[in-house]
Amino acid sequence: MTDSHRELGVEFGDLAAHLDGHEYPATMRELTDAYGDYVVEYSGGSESLRTMLAPFDDTYESASEVRQAVLNAVGQGAVGRKGYTDRGGFAPATDDVSF
Repeated sequence: MTDSHRELGVEFGDLAAHLDGHEYPATMRELTDAYGDYVVEYSGGSESLRTMLAPFDDTYESASEVRQAVLNAVGQGAVGRKGYTDRGGFAPATDDVSF
């Protein structure tokens, strides 16, 4: 049975409990050896932890640091409709916003 653990549009599932229970500090290699085949899902697709952490040759001090690295790796893939707002329309296309 997969436990749901969603954070900022990313579903960690059972991986969240494994990361929380892991002993830190831990290197990217240690984490991918242990949990690399777990899949993280988001609205734009899914990827294995191994694929997501591959660009980072880091040592992580906590599970929250690992989750943050995953969230950084997902990037815009986890964002729903780009530019969407539930405030009656679409957000401005530029950064020039006046209040």
